[in-house]
Amino acid sequence: MQKLLRLLMMLSGNRRYAMEELMDRCNQSDRTIYRHLAQIERAGFIVDRTEARYNLVLDNSSAKTLNKLLHFSEEEACVLYKTIGLLEGSSPIKNRLAGKLNSLYNFKALGQIPEKASHEAVHELGEAIRQKKRVILRAYRSSNSDTITDRTVEPFEFLGDYSGVWCYDIADKVSKHFKIARIATVEVLKADAVNQSHHILPFTDAFRMSAPKAKATVKAELTLKAYNLLLEEYPLAEVYLKAVKGHYALEIPVADYNGIGRFAMGLPGDMKVIGPEGFIEFLKEKRKCGGKKPSSIT
Repeated sequence: MQKLLRLLMMLSGNRRYAMEELMDRCNQSDRTIYRHLAQIERAGFIVDRTEARYNLVLDNSSAKTLNKLLHFSEEEACVLYKTIGLLEGSSPIKNRLAGKLNSLYNFKALGQIPEKASHEAVHELGEAIRQKKRVILRAYRSSNSDTITDRTVEPFEFLGDYSGVWCYDIADKVSKHFKIARIATVEVLKADAVNQSHHILPFTDAFRMSAPKAKATVKAELTLKAYNLLLEEYPLAEVYLKAVKGHYALEIPVADYNGIGRFAMGLPGDMKVIGPEGFIEFLKEKRKCGGKKPSSIT
């Protein structure tokens, strides 16, 4: 969806693009680009294909609306970056805005905004993904191994909020999620990413935990307080909630018990866990080890 949106935004500008440019900017094959162009036309837009160069016909009402809503010139994009930079402090929303602008427009103005380390990392990683190159994540601070080391990886997909990036780890020979904020700098290498058959996104649950497949389906009853907090902290959980008499029923697949476990442990009395038995035992062990009172357990 992101690449289709990017293609729409490119075509809604004043430039006309050759197929090779569209393939390079969108990091997709000509076959995929042609399929996207057909989707765009089926949605009611008119694509001008004169002399094998492409853009939208802007006198079409749909294209006019799209152009007003989505397209920014490079000058406008620069102003947006500067405006984001004026916001005090650092926040996930601020970082997401800068990251998405950079990803969609491929605009190299990241150095103009304060606290630029994370934005520069997003830019470099985005370039590596488009060019299918390896990178070195310099001085990566890993909580799992409690180390600070350089990691040679093949990046292939950002998380939806640009807080992290999925990469194939060359040393461990497995795809992992790396947090952008824990990367000191990104060095793009000349070496090509040669393990693309392993660039596969794992199952990621609403609590941002990942695994090759879902570990289990957790069932619980939530009070209104727990319901509100769950939606505020983990909005993707909404589709797994259902209002019933006196409470909210949660039935949600999870990749790991740690993500939902942290949420449950923080709400004693507001989240009644129904199952599975493995998650109930997990919470009991956490209570013993951490001395924290977990949510009520059936």
